[in-house]
Amino acid sequence: MPRFSIVVPAYNAEATLAETLDAILAQTLGDWECIVVDDGSTDATAALARSYTHRDARFRLVTQENRGTGGAYNTGVGAATGDWVTICSADDVLLDSHLESMSRAIDTHPGHDIYSCNGYYLRADGSRELVYAAGVAEERSWTLQDVLTACFFSVGACYRRGLFDEVGGYAENMFGEDYDYWLRAMAQGATHYMVAEPLALHRISPTQKSANLRRAYESDIRSIGAVADSGRLTPSEARAAAYAIRHRKRLLLELGPVGGPVIRALRQARSILPGTKP
Repeated sequence: MPRFSIVVPAYNAEATLAETLDAILAQTLGDWECIVVDDGSTDATAALARSYTHRDARFRLVTQENRGTGGAYNTGVGAATGDWVTICSADDVLLDSHLESMSRAIDTHPGHDIYSCNGYYLRADGSRELVYAAGVAEERSWTLQDVLTACFFSVGACYRRGLFDEVGGYAENMFGEDYDYWLRAMAQGATHYMVAEPLALHRISPTQKSANLRRAYESDIRSIGAVADSGRLTPSEARAAAYAIRHRKRLLLELGPVGGPVIRALRQARSILPGTKP
């Protein structure tokens, strides 16, 4: 049984999938399995993923009819055998020391359910921008109140395999299924720890799912509202939820019909520490 199960949901990802899987092969910690879920792709995604299963037995390919990212995650995590699930989209990259550093964090700071890291935004020209700059990035635990205000950078985030069953998996009718998952997990008592070291790349593209900022904000509002209505929040968490909903609604108004720069919006709504300046 491997320590890490890396789940890669892939839909029409032939342009980026090889880079993602090559980075997994390059990990300095080899105690992993990788489950690629081809979510009904119509391009060469499945064939490309299958070629990696021939190269290394740690890769597995699961194919299914298109169910969206949440459905692909549910299939992949359901097939996982590792102690820790690591999530990685088919256009993102785990840097070569990612698993080794996350494994060390799990051992050094035990007892948490979710571990995430710092990372970079990867632009189309190959340049990188640090998500949490010096002075902001620090190893710390984020509370539910923090995550209600602004979600942590979650590319390459690792979580305890049993948490998936406790939460009930990912919502398949939710645009921002990852943020919704973290909120529900933490509302049920899951704890989080962030590693300050940048260990992953999040590709920025105008065609990627997260570039649809209007749907992302609307999904956030829906997820936060559902958690607020769950009866699980403390008074301070409930106030944070109300603020977060107002903040997302304000961003929607500012977005206008065209939208704005993806990185700026990500910093405003999803990837900044509470109280810091975008």
